[in-house]
Amino acid sequence: MAWPLNTPLLLLTALMMALAGSASAQSGVTVLGGIHAADLNDKSVQRALDFAISEYNKNSKDEYYSRPEQVMAAEKQVVSGVNYFFNVKFARTTCTKSQSNLDNCPFNDQPKLKQEEFCSYQIYEVPQEDKISVVNYKCRQV
Repeated sequence: MAWPLNTPLLLLTALMMALAGSASAQSGVTVLGGIHAADLNDKSVQRALDFAISEYNKNSKDEYYSRPEQVMAAEKQVVSGVNYFFNVKFARTTCTKSQSNLDNCPFNDQPKLKQEEFCSYQIYEVPQEDKISVVNYKCRQV
């Protein structure tokens, strides 16, 4: 059975793409469209996480402020903007939402008032246009 003349060219192209992808993954270069672990110390990642926290509390009907007890995963994807993906365990604090300086509120450990939720967020940001939004989120009681 004879191979079409373009088959070796297609195989060579596929091999080159695979090697390029492997090299960029080893060198730490972000591949456009790929989802990669995000550094929580990065200012842009922290800004997106702060936005998710703010949206969580804005949409919560609870009178108490909640903050992340644990960020279980943080990833980002560079597209025409940046998609951030967070898995966060939120816990109720002892502060009501009307108080100031909510970032340092202690978690509520009283059995009747303790409340935890696990949430997955997708945040989309276009930094050059100063736009940020929640694309998708889902929460469940822990």
